[in-house]
Amino acid sequence: MDKYLNIDDITESLKVKNSTVMQWVKDGKFPPPMKLDNQIPLWSLFVIENWVSQQQVTNDWLNKQDIDF
Repeated sequence: MDKYLNIDDITESLKVKNSTVMQWVKDGKFPPPMKLDNQIPLWSLFVIENWVSQQQVTNDWLNKQDIDF
């Protein structure tokens, strides 16, 4: 079973604001959230880990920051 992250989990790990993550989603720079039964936006841990790995490979943003989910 996949683990899910909420916006606070993501912003804490990436050290950015909620508004930054949502702007990235709007701009197509970050995976969009899913809404499960309770309609709270959640992200798949697997999807976010893949996104982080891609950022580290391309050096797009993370610049080898230590990210831990």
